[in-house]
Amino acid sequence: ARLCRDRGRVVDIGKCRLDLPWNAYYEKELDVRFSRSYGPGRYDPEYELEGRDYPIGYVRWTERRNLACFLDLAARGRVDVEPLVSHVADFDDAVETYQRLKDGDLKAVAVLFRYPERAAEAQEAPAVAVPAVAVSTQSAERSPVRAARTPVRLAFVGAGNYATSMLLPHLAERDGVELSTVVTTTALSATNAQRKFGFARATTDLDAVLGDQAIDAVFVVTRHSSHAELTRKALLAGKAVFVEKPLALTEDDLAGVLAAVAESGNDRLQVGFNRRFAPLLREAKERFGARTGPASLRYLVNAGRLDHGSWYLRQGTEGSRFAGEGGHFIDTASWLLGADPVSVYATATPGNEDLQVVLRYPDGSTATISYVTTGAPAFPKETLDLIADGKVLRLDDFVRASVFTDGGAGPKKWVSSRLPKARDKGQNAELAAFVKAVRTGGPMPVPLESLAATTAATLAVRTGLATGAPVALERAR
Repeated sequence: ARLCRDRGRVVDIGKCRLDLPWNAYYEKELDVRFSRSYGPGRYDPEYELEGRDYPIGYVRWTERRNLACFLDLAARGRVDVEPLVSHVADFDDAVETYQRLKDGDLKAVAVLFRYPERAAEAQEAPAVAVPAVAVSTQSAERSPVRAARTPVRLAFVGAGNYATSMLLPHLAERDGVELSTVVTTTALSATNAQRKFGFARATTDLDAVLGDQAIDAVFVVTRHSSHAELTRKALLAGKAVFVEKPLALTEDDLAGVLAAVAESGNDRLQVGFNRRFAPLLREAKERFGARTGPASLRYLVNAGRLDHGSWYLRQGTEGSRFAGEGGHFIDTASWLLGADPVSVYATATPGNEDLQVVLRYPDGSTATISYVTTGAPAFPKETLDLIADGKVLRLDDFVRASVFTDGGAGPKKWVSSRLPKARDKGQNAELAAFVKAVRTGGPMPVPLESLAATTAATLAVRTGLATGAPVALERAR
């Protein structure tokens, strides 16, 4: 405040506590500003992930231009960093050097690591070719997918919020499972996941995972736009695959996955449609019993508004919100009705904020999925009613379920006990079924035909909204 002129500017360039002397700042009317690390563009996914730089006429010094300027100055000798280097250590002593810095024994501004001389000598030795991960296009030449050894060795591609909160906690302590490798786009996030869940290795090299014969199954838990391609590569590499929904965002992507199955003969695939594994819903279905006539199903999904900046809003690259999440509800309806849909009709309010999706099934059953974003946040997210043969099954947001019947020999009403707020939507049971299938070589928890049909029905919603007419799923598939 003393150094600034009247109405000067004070810029905070680091994370620090600000305890400003009010009188000094008031008298000069000083302007306090903050600077994001590296400059404009930092934390903006369209800038950092998609490479969209800001127009220079509006933002002169973006993150990229700041870095480019520094490298240019260093190359021309205009920036001298040598005086900052106060210590040089051998790379083999890296752990000890970090420990000394942590303990305060080493007082240094900047430390450089010196790579061993033998690394340069090794480059002059005869090269040994390391074959790339390659898959034969002749499916007949491929060996059949075998049952895995014990323990089942798993690799994770992606370690975001869903993986670390809903999948890995169920797997980390499971008997007969070994978390072998975690792959992420940045080494830091991979290392964090390794430390938290006990992975044997952390890497950013996907090919190293696909080429590792010791890995039995690969979990694909990345952004939606990458699911189909990563699944295709893992199937061609002979791995069992667990991919979070959606399996694909376009018909071509779905066709590519199925082509990989046909080419490799590897159909060991599970999509994260976990609701059919929820214990509460499974018990309700059992108490509902078999049916003889067609059923009517209503599924209300009170999805709510998305937070500003959510990557779900990036429809150009990650698909619509329903394309990403709708498969959950279509799969649940199809499982309850015991068949795959044959047609889809979709309509929406302006802006596609609230969707109505009507599915028709071979026996004349129908399922209506209301996917709404304009409802009250306090209302339950998922409520479901199944009606057939004088019976009604009701699910209240995976907290309580009930079955009503028209009498007969059994009770007229069954009501489950109320579950706690920590709803069980089936992730644990789904993972147990997948791991068992990988270990034993038995069938996958959900048939491939059902996974493809659910994905095709989800994608057909977009076509139905565009045409305003029902979409026959034989064409969509």
